Amino acid sequence: MKPLCILVVDDEPSICEACHLILTEQGHTADCCKTGESGLQAISQGDHELLLLDIKLPDMDGMEILKQVRTQAPPLPVIVMTGYSTLLNALEAMKRGATDYLCKPFTDDDLIQAVENAVSEKRRPAGKKG
Repeated sequence: MKPLCILVVDDEPSICEACHLILTEQGHTADCCKTGESGLQAISQGDHELLLLDIKLPDMDGMEILKQVRTQAPPLPVIVMTGYSTLLNALEAMKRGATDYLCKPFTDDDLIQAVENAVSEKRRPAGKKG
């Protein structure tokens, strides 16, 4: 897999640091934003190829950010992360256009697999599955 420029939007420093470490070890570039507003600003610059998005942020709801991302950058794959996992949250995230859903705490392998899946999904021709 080619290296990606990935944006992590999460207010927990430990999650940002862990994602940064795991993703850079895989050869990717990882930028971190701790608020929804700074995340939306970074997305608007158009440099990122994948977004890891927390649902609970101090300034905005992650679902609202996801909605805005689908308007601003429709092809950008989004992996939603949350420590408050419910089936309803997962379904809502997928309905709003998330590519995948990670429950915190997740393992290194969970993150790596979600990133690989999101990228392979993005590159797959329309109408083709698996």
